[in-house]
Amino acid sequence: MVSCMMRQSDEKHILGTASTEILLWSSRRDLIAVSNSSGEVFLRRLSWSKVWKLSKRGDGVKVTAIVWRPDSVILAVGYSSGHVVLVDVESGEVVHTFNPCEEPITALSWENCSTSVKEEADNFLLPELLPQPLKVNSSKLDAGSALDGDKGLKHEELLSILWIGLKNGLVYGFAFGLFPCCLLKLSEMSGGSDSIGPVRSVFPNGDHSQLCLLADVRAGSSEVLLMTVETPLITHCLKELYGLGFLYRQITGLMDCLISAQKALQEAWEDALVDLESKMVRYESNDGKSSLSVDLMELLMFGHAGIKLEKFLVTDLTDKGLKRIGQAVELSYSNMQKLLIKHIVCANYQLSHYLTQLCGLAKQEDRFSCLGLQVNSCLAAYRAAGSFTAKTAELQQVIDGSVKYLKTFFRWLYVTILRLSDEPIPPELATSTQQDVRFIANFLAKDFETDGQVRLDRIGQYLRNEPLTFVASSKTRPWDMLIEACPSIANLQDSDLFQPRAERSLAQEFAHLEHQVKASFEAIPSAVGQTASLPFITDLTLDCPSDSLDKIRITTRSINQPKDRCNLLGLTNSTTHSSGFYLFEFASEKERKNLTRAAFFSFGKCDHLPPGEYKIADLQFYNNEIMSVLLSIERSTNSIFVQLSLCLLREHLAPVVSRRGPFNSSFHSDVFVSSVLSQGNLRSVDVNTFIEASSFRVLNDFQATTLGLSSSRKVAAIFSSSKRKVRIFDMEVEEEEDVEDEDQDIEDVSDLSHDISKDGGNQKDISDVDMAVSP
Repeated sequence: MVSCMMRQSDEKHILGTASTEILLWSSRRDLIAVSNSSGEVFLRRLSWSKVWKLSKRGDGVKVTAIVWRPDSVILAVGYSSGHVVLVDVESGEVVHTFNPCEEPITALSWENCSTSVKEEADNFLLPELLPQPLKVNSSKLDAGSALDGDKGLKHEELLSILWIGLKNGLVYGFAFGLFPCCLLKLSEMSGGSDSIGPVRSVFPNGDHSQLCLLADVRAGSSEVLLMTVETPLITHCLKELYGLGFLYRQITGLMDCLISAQKALQEAWEDALVDLESKMVRYESNDGKSSLSVDLMELLMFGHAGIKLEKFLVTDLTDKGLKRIGQAVELSYSNMQKLLIKHIVCANYQLSHYLTQLCGLAKQEDRFSCLGLQVNSCLAAYRAAGSFTAKTAELQQVIDGSVKYLKTFFRWLYVTILRLSDEPIPPELATSTQQDVRFIANFLAKDFETDGQVRLDRIGQYLRNEPLTFVASSKTRPWDMLIEACPSIANLQDSDLFQPRAERSLAQEFAHLEHQVKASFEAIPSAVGQTASLPFITDLTLDCPSDSLDKIRITTRSINQPKDRCNLLGLTNSTTHSSGFYLFEFASEKERKNLTRAAFFSFGKCDHLPPGEYKIADLQFYNNEIMSVLLSIERSTNSIFVQLSLCLLREHLAPVVSRRGPFNSSFHSDVFVSSVLSQGNLRSVDVNTFIEASSFRVLNDFQATTLGLSSSRKVAAIFSSSKRKVRIFDMEVEEEEDVEDEDQDIEDVSDLSHDISKDGGNQKDISDVDMAVSP
């Protein structure tokens, strides 16, 4: 029999208006993740001190699911908006955010594969080319941390898959929490006769060859579907998926680096030239006859300025204004050159390196074609990276040319304004060479105007997602110069060449690169999902309204022992007044493959428990041997925490066949029925026969409603029905230690004073789950 040896270690009161909704202990650390009704997520220690807070994503956006990565380095949070946020546990920083298909998240599960394939996967991957480039802090135009924004997502020896259940009946699998590697369309898999609704639970076995699912029937009834999905391709291609996941992680990280660098490039671009252009346009529009370029050319050649030009230069531009614009443009272009060379070029070279590997893997069709990896789409992504490289080189050339032209032009214009204003000319600017005059004349004749309009700025057009208004000459574009210098390149097939478009901007080339990179991976989830099968599916009718199915208590456990490999699912049969729970066992070892057993366990009268009518408030698997159940007592302020032996419970499970006829629990709460009923019913068992005096604990004056357990840390958190009080218990304590009165309130004034002083004494800053002292 199971003993329930537990000792209350703390009790806290919750301040604020938002109530606690989800709490989940880490299996590796003394940490618990807690979400509230406002959409905020808190990470707390065993002492209940706050580690960090994740702010809500928006008004009305709720946290619908939370799961820890198996090593407890990353916390995944699912939202009603469809977003999944991966948070680094150490720092509380968001390392990755994605939205699978704009549907609310309804279930999350994150499990490791039982075998390591890292060494085998490394055999077909190339070594690192260079250290990862620095990620740009776009607000300061300097380098931030190295491209380890996904540092918590690295260094995984085992292939882990984050499974995501959605409201529309889809299930996604993301390798390492990043790489979309599987898509299951449950409605299509079930034959299309039913439209499957929200997925309430997803739990895989040890090698991800089988998933057990619980989903609603979208017909508005109180029925749910229980099913197992076999994914043999994932098991067969673990090494290949590990390698693809690694490349996807590197490629997406480099794409993020390029995005941040381009934002910084946009911020570094100074629009001072645009203001200068607008002044020059107004000069030409005054009478519509004179041209500024012609007047400036006459001034350069003959040294004489007309009245209109002299007034424009001395009054509108002024020497100080021109000097300010020149300095701003020079600094701006210098920052842009640094960003291009240190960040964009470096990141794009590494991106090309990883895309080359991706092309190499795609050419191994015997291993990767079944996963949906296509050679043509990978080559298209690689060519897009090459075109982006060529456009980057073109922009560098344009910046260099613009700096040279504008520096000389501004210097001549500055001296001219000083001369017209009878101001002294600095000695270093007093002289100019014939080469300078020829250079300025060439600039005024060819580059000063485009289509009759003044165009001093040639850089801003490269940063806009639209075609270039001024296309550089083919004689100055690096890629065209290379082809002209090497005629043999022209003999290559078009598919082997980079194909930069002269009229495209840098932003357009990057958008094209993003599209091609996405296209090279987008066929993989469907290809893997199409190989999945549905060996078991059946209906279960629950005693609750159809719109309350999301409030059903569900708990899962995967057992991966040599002689006992199965998935367990426990769920209550109603939302608020459940008098029993279902227990399903889905076997996954070869000898019992696809064998499903189930029973309904009810709580009747028991000599050991206090008198009353018992209702289940919550239930969870504590470990592979124990199930914990939280009971409320009708018309009583007390609650009961019960530990049940899974071994005894599983002995009473009976086989269930795959079919589509509904079955339910037909029983009387005080009658023990041990025989297997006819098809269409489940075996009903009175669980009170398993309960002894040492297997439960009465919580006096505490109406409990939510349970959070961690067997590895031997701790339990139990919330009151009002969600305003939480009790922390140490589990598995020695019997001689359990001598205190554990139902008394624990005063902790220091915690409250510490929280308030930490928040600057501002009561408003104390969060909804920040804890105060117990009275």
